[in-house]
Formats: sequence, C-alpha cells, structure tokens
Amino acid sequence: AGNKTTQQLDFIIDTLLSEPTIVLDNTDDSGTKGDNLTNVNKPTFLLGNIDADARYVTVEVQHGGTKEVLTATKDATGNWSVTPTGTWADGDYTLTVRVEDEAGNEKHSASLTVTVDTQITIDAIELVN
Repeated sequence: AGNKTTQQLDFIIDTLLSEPTIVLDNTDDSGTKGDNLTNVNKPTFLLGNIDADARYVTVEVQHGGTKEVLTATKDATGNWSVTPTGTWADGDYTLTVRVEDEAGNEKHSASLTVTVDTQITIDAIELVN
C-alpha cells in the first residue's frame, strides 16, 4: 500500500481551424468572370482553405426563404467542391461553407451570392419608317 506510479500521457490541444472559402467554378461562370452570374442551373462551386483534418464539410444554400445543406466532396488530389443535387431555378442563391475538424472546431466562410439566369431577354424591336 502507498505505492505510487506515474505515467506519461501525450496529447495535442487543437483549437485552430482555417476559414474556408467558396467560389463559382470558372467553367460555370457564364457572365463576366468573377461576377457570380451563371446560366448553368446546376453549377459547381470550388471550396478552398480546407484543413487536412476536416471531418465535415457542408455548404448551406439559401434561396427564396428555403434552406438546403449540401455535402462537399474531396477529389483524389485533395480539392473540395460541391454541386447541387437537383437543378436550380433562376434567381439568387446565397452559399456558406461550414467546416468541422476532428477536434470539433467549427468555422464558416463568408457568404457568396450567385445569380442563376437561364432565360434570354429579347427586347422589343420597333420598326421606324
């Protein structure tokens, strides 16, 4: 009785997580590049600044009072992206990335608003004599 023992325990305290980014894929940006206007009703978005220990990467999409959560995927080279599961109607969509790492840290991206416009507007033509 009264024997004492000590044991070494190594651990890492992880409180850091990078802020993710989101951009419309250039191949789907049909207006002036960078204007976030597309005529694609199922556009792809590229996610950046995702830490290697990310456990969950989702994108919240808000449109017309409704909210949808999409799960992002990582390709073989480590690049993250997300594409809607269904087609989008014309209008404005606001997207925000949410990342959670293995330690439970959570970060959100700045929001990105994209306009889907698949309709061609034809102005009235007036013939003048």
